[in-house]
Amino acid sequence: MISLLVVNYRTAELAFEAIRSARAASSEPLQVVVVDNSCDPTEAGMLRPAADTLLVSDSNRGYAAAINAGRRACEGSAIVVSNPDVTFDRHSIDRLVAALDRASAAGPALFWDSAGEWHLPPGDLLTGREKIDEVLATRSRAWREQRDRRRILRRIAFWSLTETTAVRMLSGAVMAIRTRDFDEAGGFDERFPLYFEENDFLRRLTSTRKRISFVPDARCRHLYNQSAGQEAEAAAARYATSEMKYLEKWNGPFAARLLKKLERPLPPVASRLAGAPVQLPDHDVVVEVSPLASFATAAGCFARSGSLSVPQEIIRSVRGPLYLRVVDRRTGIVLETDRISA
Repeated sequence: MISLLVVNYRTAELAFEAIRSARAASSEPLQVVVVDNSCDPTEAGMLRPAADTLLVSDSNRGYAAAINAGRRACEGSAIVVSNPDVTFDRHSIDRLVAALDRASAAGPALFWDSAGEWHLPPGDLLTGREKIDEVLATRSRAWREQRDRRRILRRIAFWSLTETTAVRMLSGAVMAIRTRDFDEAGGFDERFPLYFEENDFLRRLTSTRKRISFVPDARCRHLYNQSAGQEAEAAAARYATSEMKYLEKWNGPFAARLLKKLERPLPPVASRLAGAPVQLPDHDVVVEVSPLASFATAAGCFARSGSLSVPQEIIRSVRGPLYLRVVDRRTGIVLETDRISA
């Protein structure tokens, strides 16, 4: 048996669709466990018909604590942990679970759009070295431009993978995990109120030489940030708290405080207001879109020539502006940057 474990926070309609698509994506019986952190009887009522087990929290206990609570109700040898704003493509759960024959955790290719053309970015592990790199980028324009280009090329390489590949980090939006390895690792660390719980969990897996796999032929749509985006300021505060706790856990309190003290606000990349289709050069490029003007994280679409428009479903899902840039696929050089008007 496979267990699907979904944590919901005020997105019951999306969670209902996630469960429907997950059942269709698995050829084995699927036990559905839902933990509802909404503190809203209406949300729980909408989810009850879709779940085999529904756990209703009396407060928003956070993602990590909800996963740990839900695990105790899971009976499968594999657990597919999922955000509510995910839609599973056909066979995706079968392919993720098959990858667990050689790995402790596996993640799918994630797309922002229903057509599966806009790839979502790989996760960042945020080791101490990676945080130093990030801090230096906030203090030096030359370093920032060099780091941005390295990250662009890393994203392009990740999006170009066609075979199951060992990686250090997966998106926490969807992960298949062997139940025994989840338990041996001690589950998720509940010190993290939101964000970084999957970084910490996967890092603990790899520290015991467990394999983590990215499975590109398992495909899912992730609508991206639909729960946290409802309370942007609160989510940003939780992110900052979790980041500090994560840095303290893996680098020590002194190093964590020093890194955050040295960090500066990242200046945005200049952009111009635009809304028309983007005219593309006559060579291979990647078009990236991001809710951040700095493109610290970005989704990407491979394009060759002609013109390209960002789907309205992506634009509507973003609570705020959306930025776009055209990047040379071979060199990672940014050719054009725009701001999309809704």
